[in-house]
Amino acid sequence: MGPPTTILSLPNELLVAIAASGQHDHGPHTPVTSRSEWILSHLCRRFRDTIIAAPALWTNISISLSISWKKLQDRQQYEEILRLYLRRSIPLTVSVSLRIVVFFLAGVVELFTKWLHQIAPEMERVRSLSVDLGLEADDMGLALAPLRHLAAPNLVSLNITNHNTSSLLRCPFELFSSGTPKLSSVQLNGLLPFPIPSWMSSSSLTHLEVRAGQKDLIGDDTALLSSIVMRPIALVHLHLDLTGVVSTAPTDPQFRIPSLQSLSIHINENHNQLHLAFILDLFDCPVLTELAIAGSHGDQIFYLFQLLVPSVPRSTFPVLRSLSFIYEYAEGCSCREDTFLGSRIDHSNGTLLFPALSSLSLVGQCFTARLVKEILGAQALPWPHLKTLTLSPIKSISDVRKALQDAVQRSPLPIPKLRLGQALFFLEDWQDGRVDVEVFDPEEILKPFRKSCSW
Repeated sequence: MGPPTTILSLPNELLVAIAASGQHDHGPHTPVTSRSEWILSHLCRRFRDTIIAAPALWTNISISLSISWKKLQDRQQYEEILRLYLRRSIPLTVSVSLRIVVFFLAGVVELFTKWLHQIAPEMERVRSLSVDLGLEADDMGLALAPLRHLAAPNLVSLNITNHNTSSLLRCPFELFSSGTPKLSSVQLNGLLPFPIPSWMSSSSLTHLEVRAGQKDLIGDDTALLSSIVMRPIALVHLHLDLTGVVSTAPTDPQFRIPSLQSLSIHINENHNQLHLAFILDLFDCPVLTELAIAGSHGDQIFYLFQLLVPSVPRSTFPVLRSLSFIYEYAEGCSCREDTFLGSRIDHSNGTLLFPALSSLSLVGQCFTARLVKEILGAQALPWPHLKTLTLSPIKSISDVRKALQDAVQRSPLPIPKLRLGQALFFLEDWQDGRVDVEVFDPEEILKPFRKSCSW
């Protein structure tokens, strides 16, 4: 029997593979000292030489400084770590995540700009850049200044988050004025560079998300839409928080985005029953297949399907397959039953609006029981292709369950597959062989619309 095998006897290639496999367990803000490549490079001289000589192990650069004045004073440590990762990853492209979770302490902007000054000479190697800060609007522009006049020829993804709830969210700043020819995904959380700058005008941009963060946007969101659609971009996915002032006059122009396939909108939940219809009237998206709207109410959905105002909407969504209406607050809305009109939904209007609809989700909506009666009642279904109905009400649970059971028992037509929140799901209630039922977690629909930011 030969000598026992130890980690010291492993070949160099296997050591590198072990370090690489350990990286899969790293979270977005895992401390550097807990990362597999860092630990193995500090065990012995042989390990150090092997790990440092493998550039692929150093391409995911994540520097995270949490709330600690002592750590802020030790900023040279973070600068050195960033320098080491940049040097050891040569010549490969890198993903960079920079995060400073420090509020109202002097030196934060200075520290962050020093980090960016290190990255600037290597910007041609950066494929993904994530910036996570908590600054005033003016300070955000100063912190990002080192990137202002650069080119980023290989940048594919850009994510900028500002957690400062006191910030003026409209924050004009310019980045990468020399071009981002491959930029395809931009996510902005808690701030908005307005007017839309050139770095958001790349012809390769297909994915754009603009989120308000922890409070509503300030100003006219119609102007935001106008500035987006006027750019020479071919968006496929768009997420917008339209929680500011939105002009919804019937004479307003529609915003045509002919390439858009997926649209998520967060609207202001404090508007009247017609607000949802007016918002949809702003969009002309002929190839849209997925539409999700947060902040909507059950009475707004009812009015949308009734089409009480003949000019709303002016266009249809001819190939839309998935439609979700979401109200994400656990306490529920304040809508009252006596404000809900007793007239029935015009099913033909539902067909005209979304003729190809196959999946409908109602999450957290008031009047869900009434909507279920209209959609699954004895009359003809408004959408002949509807295959899945997803429901997760947060009040009137028993009324919704009864409406579903009545529909299952009495409707002469096939019942769509039911995806039900846990409160509605009791297996003994769904033994009828005519219907396919499964339980689902509403969080999978709610998560993209969560307004609060977690540190």
